[in-house]
Amino acid sequence: MTITFLAHSGFLVEWEHFYTLFDWWKGALPPLKTDKPLLVFASHAHEDHFDKHIFALPETYPLTRYVLSHDIRLAARRWEKLGMTEELFARVTSMRADSVFATEAGGAALTVRTVKSTDIGVAFLLSAEGKLVYHAGDLNWWHWTDEGKQYCDNMAESYRRAIAKLAGAVRDEAADCGCAPMLDVAMAPLDPRLGDAYDKGVAYLMEQIPVKRLFPMHVWEKFDWIDRYRREHPADAERIAPIRADGETFPI
Repeated sequence: MTITFLAHSGFLVEWEHFYTLFDWWKGALPPLKTDKPLLVFASHAHEDHFDKHIFALPETYPLTRYVLSHDIRLAARRWEKLGMTEELFARVTSMRADSVFATEAGGAALTVRTVKSTDIGVAFLLSAEGKLVYHAGDLNWWHWTDEGKQYCDNMAESYRRAIAKLAGAVRDEAADCGCAPMLDVAMAPLDPRLGDAYDKGVAYLMEQIPVKRLFPMHVWEKFDWIDRYRREHPADAERIAPIRADGETFPI
């Protein structure tokens, strides 16, 4: 398995039998094998997570399919604006929060679970090939002090509740696949705009769920904050991918 950080919250994951592409709206997509299925995920409709250019991918990669958060509106009246066609629409699976979708890709069984975001949309948990992969979308501990104490308290509770659901999903999927109850790969926000609260989401995730390798995202190209996290959390440091630039690839 290889993980390519494209930009912001966009990642390409190459599994043995297929590719998964998450929240791609900018960054160069490397050449892919055209005979290998490509599953494209978008966690929500924010412009830094979803862009209509994903619907052009089947022109180059004919085995492209889509798994999109339910808040991404694909009503027929918007098809022309999105570059959508009836044939493309048939390739889309729309998922609500806290739902499960079982499919196959390249002959491999794949299960997708969603967890409700603390912003909008969903986070994704994928189980295939004996591995568990998590992409958070905008599910994060958004500690915006300007919003006031009640907001921050409610956010803390919402995030803890979401991570508890994720932990339960990890245990369920691990039992089904006979693998260890841990995330082989997690992609989660580490947002510098939160100031000293930048690390709350990642630190709590790694405290509650075993993670082999975590890829910080949503860092707004301020990659030095990844180094800061590794310094301030030495017990996690070796498990945090030291992303330095868009387009970097990491073998797992």
